[in-house]
Amino acid sequence: MENLITTFHPTHFLQESGPHSTHYYSRRCVICEKWMSPKSNYFYCRSCDFYFHKECTTSLMENLTIDRPETHAHTLTFIRKRNPFNCDACGRVSKDVMNMYGCLSCNFFIHRDCMYLPKVIKLTRHSHRLFHTYKVPDCNTKCRRCENTFVPGCGGYICIDKTCDYKLHSYCATDKNTWDGRDVEGEPEETKCDFALHDTCASLPRKMEHTFHRHPITLEVDIEEGFFRCSKCERESCGFMYRCCQEECDFKMDAKCASLSDPLYSRTHEHPLSLADYGASCYKCSFYLGPNRVSLPVLVKCNYDTHPLTICLFESIKSWVWPPFHCEICEIRIKPKYPDYEYIYGCFDCNTVVHVECAIGKYPFLKPGHTIKLNGFEIEIEIASNSLSRPICHACHSTCQDKLVFKNKSSAISFCSINCITTSS
Repeated sequence: MENLITTFHPTHFLQESGPHSTHYYSRRCVICEKWMSPKSNYFYCRSCDFYFHKECTTSLMENLTIDRPETHAHTLTFIRKRNPFNCDACGRVSKDVMNMYGCLSCNFFIHRDCMYLPKVIKLTRHSHRLFHTYKVPDCNTKCRRCENTFVPGCGGYICIDKTCDYKLHSYCATDKNTWDGRDVEGEPEETKCDFALHDTCASLPRKMEHTFHRHPITLEVDIEEGFFRCSKCERESCGFMYRCCQEECDFKMDAKCASLSDPLYSRTHEHPLSLADYGASCYKCSFYLGPNRVSLPVLVKCNYDTHPLTICLFESIKSWVWPPFHCEICEIRIKPKYPDYEYIYGCFDCNTVVHVECAIGKYPFLKPGHTIKLNGFEIEIEIASNSLSRPICHACHSTCQDKLVFKNKSSAISFCSINCITTSS
């Protein structure tokens, strides 16, 4: 067994001890802070009650100085101090006298482990990447994980987005329960997923029974064609679909119609409405809504009015709009066959009235940017330009007048409607 004098513990000799020595009991290595084991070869100082793994001692003696430009511009030297002080990388005070390196000319001090902190990380708890800095701006703000403030002049992780004020302590950001262990510096960011759901849509049941259909229906989220036609409101949709559980039944219903519950409360009628296969009706009076009117949005945005347009019954506009009534968009006179039950969209402030179809378009539930497959074509749905140079439909040779245009992805041809795509050869 040898006695050793070292630069990191120059005041006393270190005595060597081999495996199965009784000195190791409930002792930690001062350098790596791991417990001594019966199989360990180690050095110890009787005077200071310090214990060192033999391999840790050798490693430290070989690394009394470290050149790591990505951590600091100058050579970092091992520093042994009795008095604890803050690490510039994490801000923590280390009681471990064997854990600090520093640059005396810059007054820079850092834990040995903090030299290897990742530069850029991505945590699931935040939408942006975080990067490490040695000077956290506005240190009076709190860490978003532990809610404690930052040590002035010390480092941490901050959001890479300058408009975001998200900050974490270095030790909070790199905790094994928070971080996946990957440094993503230099890696391209993943394309941001634009998948979003309303709370109610996220809570839709996988299987349900509904007033609108006599059989149970099940939820489907992946539709092969990319769209379907709702059997209830008779409108095309590219959202979630409920399909009848019976193989011989071709009933399909979109999430909007499926989310309607009985009784239905409408802002256009004073009594609750009862849902049925044919729509919604009132037991107390003769009021009735067809199935394609039950799920209409209450408010819509229109380019012809600065305010959102509100759904209302045609009969109710007589109190705030002077006849004759013309649609602000198509300029055709509004003459409903059943004025007591016919919906329109209007603005009470501007005396604006608009047909339902003009306000929401032919396909209010198809999403721009979505791709559908129909009649052998792969079609991308786009918002129609408001300019005079609207595309010409390949099938009917008319100008595409609706809010949406259907463009063939393999050629430059456009279609004005689903029907034109179906009939095109």
